[in-house]
Amino acid sequence: MRVLLIHPPSPDWRGTPLLGTQYLAASLLGNGIEVRVLDAGAPLVSPDDDEIAAEARKFRPDLIGVSLFTRRVARAYRLAAKLRGIAPLLVAGGPHATVCPEEPLAHGFDAVLTGEGEVSLVRLVRAMERGEPPDGIPGMVVRGPDGGIVRGPLPVPIRDLDSLPIPLTSQHLFDPAWYSAEAGETLPGGILTSRGCPARCVFCANQVTGRSFRFRSAAGVVDEIRTIHARTGNTFLPCWDDALTANAPRLLELCDAIRDHLGFPFRWSAITRATMVTPEMLGAMKRAGLVAVNFGIESGDDATLRMIRKGQTTAQVVRALEWAKAEGLMTVCNFMMGFPGETADALRRTLEFMRRIEPLTDCFSTGGVVIPMPGTELYEKHHERYGFTRWWLEEDPTADSLTQIAPDPADDPNLARDFFRYDTDVRNLIAECLDFKARHNHARFGSHRPASFAT
Repeated sequence: MRVLLIHPPSPDWRGTPLLGTQYLAASLLGNGIEVRVLDAGAPLVSPDDDEIAAEARKFRPDLIGVSLFTRRVARAYRLAAKLRGIAPLLVAGGPHATVCPEEPLAHGFDAVLTGEGEVSLVRLVRAMERGEPPDGIPGMVVRGPDGGIVRGPLPVPIRDLDSLPIPLTSQHLFDPAWYSAEAGETLPGGILTSRGCPARCVFCANQVTGRSFRFRSAAGVVDEIRTIHARTGNTFLPCWDDALTANAPRLLELCDAIRDHLGFPFRWSAITRATMVTPEMLGAMKRAGLVAVNFGIESGDDATLRMIRKGQTTAQVVRALEWAKAEGLMTVCNFMMGFPGETADALRRTLEFMRRIEPLTDCFSTGGVVIPMPGTELYEKHHERYGFTRWWLEEDPTADSLTQIAPDPADDPNLARDFFRYDTDVRNLIAECLDFKARHNHARFGSHRPASFAT
């Protein structure tokens, strides 16, 4: 069996492969399945759909899997029209396919695989080998003989994360020339030590990995870091866990293992929230090599934080930033603006809060105008009222730049998209917040964003 994994073209810059694709490829390889990857979203490749289809034909795959992301899904559907018929099965997966499982079937896909795909994709390949129907596989969504939608059992979260092959085992499938003009060893995309996030924020769906927090063993994480270092010489990795610090005893065990058993100086960055850290935890993380911590703050107005169910207050944010700076950590602060119901006065308080925490902040997130993603409470409650139902299918001129940073921060394309029909005062204050963040970052790093958290 031959499986071709495709990441569709995307203007979003990234210098490494996506961990999700690497995990899928590694799982297939670990089960003796032949795999090829086409990362058409890598920064140094720009194939058109005909070129991607031609490469797919050369490989003669039995299954083509395409990762779908909401902001780029219209582009992916155009690609699917070219891929259809090249393989016996064209399968959609990824975040958008999980949240909108029936939609890809209406845009050329034969099947949709929802949830975490490492185990279920292998099961699908084995079912194809045996000539069995796929509808009994957890997470599968297909059309039945009568044209109706047939759903398999609900996807099951992978409990034993240590059983998954590490992404590095699929690294050879990602051409270094796709990501760097130097074309040396492909840099790892980072590391995941856990999956799932217990938070209930209204702007986050998180349906792929779910709300159940699961984590790898400390020994397994240390072994992966050591393996990456032995192969690439890399001594810095971003940690992309959604809720790394959700379980304090586990975090402290992990930090002890990295500090005591890794065997070489190692630096890393992490993402968390203000209510999920303590001085003890931050100190342990720093001693284990943490150099930068990214806090999801979202708003500087306590009423807005309650409205979006962030589960934290501005006082808690200040406290967490003070703890982080006391440890000498670089701090990154993420803000989101433009929630429905967020008033001009609330945005003024957010701007004042940004000014208040500026001495404690090394970098503010660029952009940050809220996008109502499918599967979120934010989308479900407001799409009909504001008229943006299935906005991701529109051929909007800003669709290919929704996460890009405009030369003038006030021209952020997310703000121009105007999902929630902002009045003039709200629009101007959002633009002022964007401008404040951009100016801070420019003064700190000489650009809107730092080149690397490793420095």
